[in-house]
Amino acid sequence: MPATSFMASVFDFPDFAFAAPIGPGLTEAETLTIANGYTIAANPHASAESYLQASGASSRAGGIFGGTAGLYDLSLSYFDESDGRSYMEVLVNGAVVAAFDWESASGAAIVTKASAAETTVSGLVLAAGDVIELRGQGDGGEPLRTDAIGIRASATPALGEGFVIEAEDLQILSGFTVAGNGAASGGQTLQHTGGGTARAAYTVQQAGSFDLAIGYFDESDGASSMQVLVNDAVVAEFDWDAATGATIASTQSRASQVIEALDLAAGDVIELRGQGNGGEPLRVDYLEFSAVEGGSGGPVPQVRSLDLAFARDGEMRIALNDGSGHFTEQATGVPSGDGLRILDMDGDGDTDFFSVAITSDVFPAPEYSDLPQEISFELTTTVYENDGTGSFTAHSTTESFGLTLKSYPSGWLEYATQVLEFGTPGDMDGDGDIDLPAFSVAGEAIAMFENDGEGSFTLRLIDLPSGLPEPGYYGNALILADMNGDPLPDLLLSSDYELSATWVLINDGAGGFETAGYMQQSDDGNALETVADLDGDGDNDVMYLAVSEGGGLFSYLNDGTGAQAPGAGPSFYGAESPGFFVVGNFDAEPGLEVVAAGIDDPSQGFEPGLRVFDITGTPDGLGMEIVSFDPAIRGSVREAADFDGDGDLDMLLTTRDASSEVLVLFNDGAANFTAVPAGVAEVPAEVRQFGADVYTGYFDDPMMVA
Repeated sequence: MPATSFMASVFDFPDFAFAAPIGPGLTEAETLTIANGYTIAANPHASAESYLQASGASSRAGGIFGGTAGLYDLSLSYFDESDGRSYMEVLVNGAVVAAFDWESASGAAIVTKASAAETTVSGLVLAAGDVIELRGQGDGGEPLRTDAIGIRASATPALGEGFVIEAEDLQILSGFTVAGNGAASGGQTLQHTGGGTARAAYTVQQAGSFDLAIGYFDESDGASSMQVLVNDAVVAEFDWDAATGATIASTQSRASQVIEALDLAAGDVIELRGQGNGGEPLRVDYLEFSAVEGGSGGPVPQVRSLDLAFARDGEMRIALNDGSGHFTEQATGVPSGDGLRILDMDGDGDTDFFSVAITSDVFPAPEYSDLPQEISFELTTTVYENDGTGSFTAHSTTESFGLTLKSYPSGWLEYATQVLEFGTPGDMDGDGDIDLPAFSVAGEAIAMFENDGEGSFTLRLIDLPSGLPEPGYYGNALILADMNGDPLPDLLLSSDYELSATWVLINDGAGGFETAGYMQQSDDGNALETVADLDGDGDNDVMYLAVSEGGGLFSYLNDGTGAQAPGAGPSFYGAESPGFFVVGNFDAEPGLEVVAAGIDDPSQGFEPGLRVFDITGTPDGLGMEIVSFDPAIRGSVREAADFDGDGDLDMLLTTRDASSEVLVLFNDGAANFTAVPAGVAEVPAEVRQFGADVYTGYFDDPMMVA
């Protein structure tokens, strides 16, 4: 695991592969791997009658820790003579964890017991494979005589203090593998490889009572399950069933579960057991131990209430949830607009607003006959940073970029979105911050604006993958999705007009994308692509809305690689505009349901009302069966989430009016819903037939981030 650097090393050494083993207990310095500037010398006063001493201007030696992950004290024994002032650094994985002078004025000017000294670095988290390194410089008659390294388990931390063990440093028993992720606390996670139960263990070294926090990624494209055991006894079990956040492991999907006041003894074994689901492969980030007063523990999840956001009078408003599904509206001062996104941009656990816009005019555009031709444009990004209470501060950056226009699908440039149409923001390069994917019809490229972590972006252009026909020129939306189960985010490209289809683009790990398949039903394109494990086979599928002639609700079943699996997927034909829908487990029975309240086509025998569909087996594959219908509930279902904290999925609904009423559909746990006003005034709708756009986020309940 990476160590925290308290200061920079004063030495500029090249990389070096240390090999000597260092374990708990005493390791003689003369057994370390010498990189440079040290030699072995004999002396009867040393612990094994020899030590390392400087033979050059600077000295370097080290080895590889081979003990189990845990909290340790590291002591360095040496000879601090009175005739010089040597300097020593102790590093773990290249990070300086201690630096000190050997400046004793007492003792002897030669190596005797009187000049023996020891310096201890307390509270280091070490794991197998960590590199421990000594760097130093002798001075005068004191040639950096280094005797031994001692490593022992630390004492129990004081109340209120603690330590973090990275999940990737746990002992893997079965079913887990280590995967890189820039949003993880140590840059890596454990994740389920599929198949049987995933298991990993940690052996306790510090006895005491601890609040134990399990950090993980609760993505919205699956419902993983986890048990925490101590000495084979279950002390907590919980599902990872968030319906909000992100479909990939990013700052937006970070979560934690706390087991309070857990009594532990040295030698106890803490085990994590779990099963991944869908596109959520049980990604575990860390174990955080916080010392508390004694007690016996049980699962205590952080209580967070999902809030609402919507536009009114040119401003974004938020409505804060009191925990029961009743909301109180407040102003934000954030201007509304087409380029506004709602997500956790800074990774601090609360929801921010983020806007992106081309702020220079791309018109008049070059003539078609003059293509290809490079244009320059200015891009302004603004983060409206939430302070955790629903108050926002704007931070804007304007940067200049260039883009070569290659073609106009209709023979001329009609819309600015044909230059750049921004998709779903997300961590595309795995470094933990939010990047901006965009599609350029005129540039015939995917434009990736990569975030440097400080709010500045670098543009990287990606050639369109082979097998992708000419994209539509009325809309090309990029949607983040994990379609093959690896840590790399993939994309769905929803293209409108001419192409009118949604394409699955798989991240090839080399900076590009490959076409894996596509979904197409009607002549006017798809919308509302929703990623979920529809068939329960452990990978992500897609449910989508097809509009106009041939419309309805349809699905794309994934074979695990992103390609379409054989057999029929669940679908609902016959309604040209079914409207918004949500997918989730609403009745606690195995499998998912699809819910829609906007199907209204009496000519086809479909009266308006709330329909709950079960996904069922058919001779040809999977189908959809209406299991309940409530004609009193009508409108656009916007999101499925637990708004009242009772453990089941409720829904948000807006009526299909010019000014929409906002309702919460409370679930009784068996997919029976009661519509209750959310407590906010009617919200203006941009398109009456769809109702008002209402979004969700955590505006005043930030996730505690380790």
